[in-house]
Amino acid sequence: MKNIIIGLSGSQNDFDKTGFIRDYVNNHYSNSMIKIGVTPIILPLTTDKETIAKYIDLVDGIILTGGDDVNPQLFNEEFLPETQVPDLDRDSFDMSLIKVGIEKKIPILGVCRGMQLLNIYFNGSLYQDLKYNDEVKLKHLQDMKKPDMPVHKVILSENSLLNEIFSKNIWVNSFHHQGIKVLGEELKISAVSTDGIIEAIEYTENEQFLLGVQWHPEMMYSEGDNKNMEDLFNFFIKQIKKK
Repeated sequence: MKNIIIGLSGSQNDFDKTGFIRDYVNNHYSNSMIKIGVTPIILPLTTDKETIAKYIDLVDGIILTGGDDVNPQLFNEEFLPETQVPDLDRDSFDMSLIKVGIEKKIPILGVCRGMQLLNIYFNGSLYQDLKYNDEVKLKHLQDMKKPDMPVHKVILSENSLLNEIFSKNIWVNSFHHQGIKVLGEELKISAVSTDGIIEAIEYTENEQFLLGVQWHPEMMYSEGDNKNMEDLFNFFIKQIKKK
């Protein structure tokens, strides 16, 4: 069987404030891919378009990982007080991964920030903080002490990919203070929370697999051995094997 390689979109940080910038990805992602039986590689952050194209040639699928807030100028909004200082290079990097991935029809799974970027790529927008959505009632930013612990349900949309994977509503963890406000073009909602926050989206073009989830399946699977998240990752890998 062909070895399947999953590219994990990387981030950068000067963790110890020494001036040395480190490439990194939280190891929940790599541990989950190893556990599911495929090979993860970190794609170091770069704004070099030629290098990004070579990344896409190397991998069979991409996971757009979580991280900091996206620059609100990407959806034509001014900064509100709750928005973190964005990493403009990472925004550019992830958007380029999406663009080239779509051009080459590489299956893409977006997680948390990754889902939000998929939405922005297709001309959608975000709530810069969920307090600006009067319908929010649930806890969407939980404590990190137990990252695999589910805190709320998601309601699956009929005729969606998630409904195909799970067949019934599921419980998920939650680590976000932003969320989708206007759904992007050529996307549809795959699931919502019980207070109406969009929790999953998918691409409407059948020839290209793009799925975004607002929760963190990699935490639930790598730390908690969650069967639903195992099914989600297996479905992602199944789409890659179809290519």
